[in-house]
Amino acid sequence: MAYSNKIAEMLAAASEADKIEFAHFLANNLDTAEQAKDSARVREYVAAFDRFAAPKQGEDF
Repeated sequence: MAYSNKIAEMLAAASEADKIEFAHFLANNLDTAEQAKDSARVREYVAAFDRFAAPKQGEDF
């Protein structure tokens, strides 16, 4: 069975707008009210999505 990471594949294919919307959702539901309003926090989430979505050595989406 081949390795598959559906979340990474979805994030790799997602538009920046979709990733930002998902980041806002996470910030609003997981962070404190002060952190959720912080645009830098949302950018950190989007950057984390991009790092997670980047294929690892030997992976091919």
